[in-house]
Amino acid sequence: MKKSTFIAFVLTVFAINVTIAQSNVAQNLDYAMQSSENIQEEVFSANNAMNQLSKEIVILGNPNATLFELRINDYTNQIVNLSDEIIDYVALASNEATFTFSTLEIEKAAKKLVYLNKEIKILKTTILNAIENNNNQEALQYVSQLRRKVNCQNDKSVIIIEIIEGLKKSVKPYKVCIQTIDNNGNATVYSAGFYCYNTATGEYIYPDSQDGSCFLALNPGNYTFDSYDDYFCGTSSSNVTLSRDLENVDGIIVVNLTVWCE
Repeated sequence: MKKSTFIAFVLTVFAINVTIAQSNVAQNLDYAMQSSENIQEEVFSANNAMNQLSKEIVILGNPNATLFELRINDYTNQIVNLSDEIIDYVALASNEATFTFSTLEIEKAAKKLVYLNKEIKILKTTILNAIENNNNQEALQYVSQLRRKVNCQNDKSVIIIEIIEGLKKSVKPYKVCIQTIDNNGNATVYSAGFYCYNTATGEYIYPDSQDGSCFLALNPGNYTFDSYDDYFCGTSSSNVTLSRDLENVDGIIVVNLTVWCE
């Protein structure tokens, strides 16, 4: 195998591996997001259980305490499972990412969900005891407290979703394409091979698009984009800190390099 062919093969494999890793990061964050949204569905079900119990107390005077207990037990179990899923998925995303990001705030919020379960279980038991003792009005008062705790869990899930949405934006790789222009700003067809290097790590990176002008999966950071000199021509270089604000409508950052010729 010729050296140039081997280098091209290695770069292709590297690009594929980076793309797969980034895809796994996004997928695991999506899974964590889904688990957070499932918590909100469980909150809705728990509120329905409390509404049903309240109607049975006020209208029928004969609340089904057994059914209420089963529904709240199922709710708290689901909260534990979904909280564990959120923590596991964001940990997997962090491990797959090609750069470090913190999952601490998500973990804290997920653990708070489980902590609130303890208070919910205490209130559930208090409600059941009140019903058993025919203290229905007292049971209703504790149902109101229980609702506040459950809705607090919903608020925590909202916070988790917002954090994950921010992470998804930050870990999404950038697509950068080089365009050569003349001194008047007009596009040219000049191309003698492009590259860039990460100014923080010193890593040299080469285009992975078929036409050799685009970098398809750059991590956030600061890069210097440049080209190889031809016999009598070359281009300027350009230093760019990647930002979503620089993306065009197609989600691409276009970097202009000015061509010079002797």
